[in-house]
Amino acid sequence: MTRIFLSTGNIVLSLILGALLFGFVFLKYPDTMATILEWASSFKSWLISRGLATEYNNWIRVLLEERQLVFMAFTIVARVMLSIVTYPIVWWRERA
Repeated sequence: MTRIFLSTGNIVLSLILGALLFGFVFLKYPDTMATILEWASSFKSWLISRGLATEYNNWIRVLLEERQLVFMAFTIVARVMLSIVTYPIVWWRERA
């Protein structure tokens, strides 16, 4: 049960940290955020130009927006950082 609680907590906390990181970069480093949003836009264009069927490209156009891609990236970074920080604690706890 503890493992389920910790993994669920990791996901929820990484979403919160990802949103905070997104807001921090948005407010403190607007030039960096502009560059990241441009990268997300070019990634979306690249994804659409892969030669998929029109029905799939329409779903990508509708469902994926640049800010969503950036938020996903920040959430992944937050999750990796959180895992690096919590791994020694969990390892020590399971060892004891």
